[in-house]
Amino acid sequence: TKGDKVYTSKLKLVLDPRATYNEQDRRQQFDLAMKLYKMMGRMSFAVDSMVNLRDTATARAAKLPAKDALHTSVQQLAQEVDALRSKIVATKEGGAITGEERIREYLTGVYGDVNNYDGKPTNSQAERTDALGRELEDVIKELDQLTAKQLPAINSALQKKKLEPIQPLTQQQWEKMHQGDTGAQPGMLGMRELD
Repeated sequence: TKGDKVYTSKLKLVLDPRATYNEQDRRQQFDLAMKLYKMMGRMSFAVDSMVNLRDTATARAAKLPAKDALHTSVQQLAQEVDALRSKIVATKEGGAITGEERIREYLTGVYGDVNNYDGKPTNSQAERTDALGRELEDVIKELDQLTAKQLPAINSALQKKKLEPIQPLTQQQWEKMHQGDTGAQPGMLGMRELD
């Protein structure tokens, strides 16, 4: 645009001629990076759900007498949920300097490796992504089984004592809470820790 005149022209975008990869390689890189990005979102939901469940259970236990059997059951639920969380994120004191690595650390490492090279991902990166995805879903399945087994009885007992039941955070609730969360570095939600 110059003054009141608008000039248009077609612009053709092409790969850098010095690149050692082609458009198909770029598509595979993009597809794997997006798969990893979505897995990090799923992981963030799982960790947030576990933290919410643990904290809610701990709060309910605090409202019960220490010698009450329900106090023990609710506290045990909180501990079991936290043990599952430690399968996803490093939980040792000292943060990143302990060298402890879990699914989150491995996943973000693969994501960084794939995202920082524009060419075709390696077979081992694709295989590692699939393996980490299965590990993550296994932990989420364990959480679902734990809550399905223990929460009905715990919630029934809590309601008899006029206390609110413990409601796990659903994926839909989590997505609504994080609607509009965007950033310059996709996937960094997976790096945050709520403790």
